[in-house]
Amino acid sequence: MDLTRKMSVDILSAFDTGNDILPKIIQRHIEKYEVSSSQKKRCKATINEIIRHRGIIDHIIENSSSRKMKNFQPKLKSILRLGCYNLLFDDIIPEFAAIHSSVELGKNLINKKSGSVVNAVLRNMQRKHDGDSKWLKTTKDNNVELSFPKWLVEKWEKQFGEKNTKKLCKSYLEVSPMFLRVDTGQLSLNKAINLLNRSAIKVKRYNLLSNFLEVISGQKKIFFDNLFKCGIISIQDPASAAVAEMLKPVNGDIILDVCAAPGTKSLLMAQKVGKSGKVFASDKDPSRVELGKLDIKRHKNKNIQWFVLDATKDTFPMVEKILIDAPCTGTGVLRRRPDIKWRLKKNDFQYMRSIQISILNHMTKFLKKGGKIVYATCSLEPEENVGVVDEFLSKNKNFSIIPPNNFLPQDWVSSDGFLMTMPYETGSDGLFGAVLKKK
Repeated sequence: MDLTRKMSVDILSAFDTGNDILPKIIQRHIEKYEVSSSQKKRCKATINEIIRHRGIIDHIIENSSSRKMKNFQPKLKSILRLGCYNLLFDDIIPEFAAIHSSVELGKNLINKKSGSVVNAVLRNMQRKHDGDSKWLKTTKDNNVELSFPKWLVEKWEKQFGEKNTKKLCKSYLEVSPMFLRVDTGQLSLNKAINLLNRSAIKVKRYNLLSNFLEVISGQKKIFFDNLFKCGIISIQDPASAAVAEMLKPVNGDIILDVCAAPGTKSLLMAQKVGKSGKVFASDKDPSRVELGKLDIKRHKNKNIQWFVLDATKDTFPMVEKILIDAPCTGTGVLRRRPDIKWRLKKNDFQYMRSIQISILNHMTKFLKKGGKIVYATCSLEPEENVGVVDEFLSKNKNFSIIPPNNFLPQDWVSSDGFLMTMPYETGSDGLFGAVLKKK
């Protein structure tokens, strides 16, 4: 029996029946199974795509079996999802192998009868697919919203309208693109493009921000490229960089960056403030702070200092600029983290809002008069964004909203002066940002 496929079934079952986030489940099982690094990567990619398309996969299984998913036992459900993905969504595994290996999983992990069920369901899918070349595309196009919780789709339809919600859901079913930010203070964009092309990394300019490139091919080679190893290029989403740019970091600035790990925004600001400036980066999770510290070995910027601190209660130095990259529900990053949508609950938005307001209220104590705070989230939800800012301003009359800088594309900024990127419009993550100035 293929260990990688068994591991995939175990991960899917653990995600379906437990409460842990997907990255933790994957890591736990990878440590348990003795498989090669290429098998690990393959398993991670497969799991993420099954979770991304889970609603549509379930729809196909139900229509190929005449049974509701809730009537399958958890392990059989996972085997069917893996088999469906391999058969219809995966271009690497041949059809016969996808069916045969899934049947064997059913027999070996459950019983012979389960193997027969898997065989019947997958054969039905195969017949539908072979009988109509447009069947799969039509099924996917007509059922985009099924790959999201129904209540979340309904919420988005109220916020964005039915048409834009469909666009949003469709964009989240695509694999997240990889972007590179080039430190143009060290190397011009044209030279970076030429050097990357020589390393068989194909890139193109990202038109909305002048120092960004989108990777077309050769993504796996980035981590081994000299430009990455020395910190000239960094993997970062353009919207993430836009949030840091809203603070207008300049040479000599002292900046607090809270909830900062793993530190991509911290690095951008460190490169802007130069040797005479300083970025005090912090996060309350020690393991994530370690990731930030490790990245210093790559980019070698000595002007970032990392601390394990809680932005709701700990003491910080007084500064004129603070970036709050607030913890949130993450509905703006569902392309990169498709598992989030299946973990969300309706009351999560208010729960995160209470934390966000607590952080914002506490961190203002460390802002000097005339200073600026950028409050940002990777959420699309008004409860966590405009709602937090409005509540804060209503109780803090010595603060006001100021427009973000001219670095940002105009259509990324709302009429109220907030940054708001929508993935289907920008190709980036969905992020919110507001600049608050202390009078």
